[in-house]
Amino acid sequence: MISNTVAGGASRYSAFSELGTMAKKGSWVFLLLVMLGVAVRVGFVLAADARQLTFHSGGSDAPVYALLAENLISHKGFTYAGQPSAFRPPGYPLLLAGSMEIFGPHYISAIRWLQFLVGLWTVWICGKISSRLFNSSAERATIIFGLFLPTLIFSTDQLLTECLAAFLTALFLLFLVDQRQSAGTASAVGLGLVSGLEALIRFNAAALPLFAAWVVLKTRHRRSFLLRFAAVVLLPCAVIAPWLVRNAYAFPGRILYSTHGGANAVQGVVTTQGRTQTGDSERLLAAMGWTLRDLETNDPARLSLPSEVDLNRNAIRVLPRLWKEQGWNAVPLLLRKIADFWLSADQILDTKALPTRERVLRGTGVLVYLILLSLAVRGLYRLSQTRPEIASIFLVYVVGYTLLHLPLVMNTRLRIPLAEPLLIVLAGVGWTSLPYVRASLREAPEALSSVDFPDSVSER
Repeated sequence: MISNTVAGGASRYSAFSELGTMAKKGSWVFLLLVMLGVAVRVGFVLAADARQLTFHSGGSDAPVYALLAENLISHKGFTYAGQPSAFRPPGYPLLLAGSMEIFGPHYISAIRWLQFLVGLWTVWICGKISSRLFNSSAERATIIFGLFLPTLIFSTDQLLTECLAAFLTALFLLFLVDQRQSAGTASAVGLGLVSGLEALIRFNAAALPLFAAWVVLKTRHRRSFLLRFAAVVLLPCAVIAPWLVRNAYAFPGRILYSTHGGANAVQGVVTTQGRTQTGDSERLLAAMGWTLRDLETNDPARLSLPSEVDLNRNAIRVLPRLWKEQGWNAVPLLLRKIADFWLSADQILDTKALPTRERVLRGTGVLVYLILLSLAVRGLYRLSQTRPEIASIFLVYVVGYTLLHLPLVMNTRLRIPLAEPLLIVLAGVGWTSLPYVRASLREAPEALSSVDFPDSVSER
């Protein structure tokens, strides 16, 4: 308990102080919150219909991933209506296909329970990052925030890539921090392997090796520089090589990695959220002559469209005209995209078609997210004082991925796997660095033995 002296001198902070002590100490309160967080996630999985691909979601991309998996187990390969496809990354359809083969009609539940375990592992990894950067109280705060963050809970039940990609992002950040601190070969190998695996799950993860290479360059004066640089650059290429070879065979000399870029960029101007809103299909049809539903289907009508390579190139050709038509409207358009991506504005302003209960649920989730985002901003500021070399890496990561997405679709779902692991890490640091929380941790006698404040965090 907090001493009477501190409680009397800072009564207005007593509630925050008790929470701060709880977040640091290995107390029964912390353990109770952990068990409650796990129970909430278990309940979320159990509440989902085992026959539905998504839960509290309109469906989104889940059906097309399932369709690709069904085509795989039917020995049709990565195709739609017999036409080769590189419109979706191969990793998740392969996982679904394996689950279909092993668990049959129960594959949806099997994937959800797998993602439940992966989600817990993600939170644990993020806690370890906070511990390395700050102290064990930040670790415990990060774990609690991660267990209850609605977006991470939501991703557990969806047969979508977010949950698995968030786990790989957490691993990437762990190795990134270790590489900056110790410049070890093992962490460089980890960065290369993880970024390659995530690039097979989400196409936008292909930029991860760039951040890894930049961090290695920051430590080029240290041992094994060439070996570490080769690991973060060449290992991702080795991991995705089978996919590149397959594409070279399916589309001889015409594409290398993906046919999704052109359509994504057109959506980034015409339907910026990439979600199915009223009138979006008509706008896409007018802009590029086809929609995603026309492409991602086994319906024979798909054969009336050109190949994915031609569709991708034609979409890229119309981009200059689409942006020119925006004129000065491009500025508010880009600002709205950033708001959708970082503030989850899409979950507040564009959910009118949903039932009231669903809108309230999503609004509550956004409120929780925004609170944690404010703590994460404070955490990044605190790290800039205590670990500036790490803070600069995180800042470059955030700004870099924001800029990379500006021409493309931007929404909450796209943010989850890239940013949520970093968010809870920084929120844990931000919470623990609040003055009243720090005071409670220093003054609680039974907590002092386990507090490991870095020298740079201590009062001077």
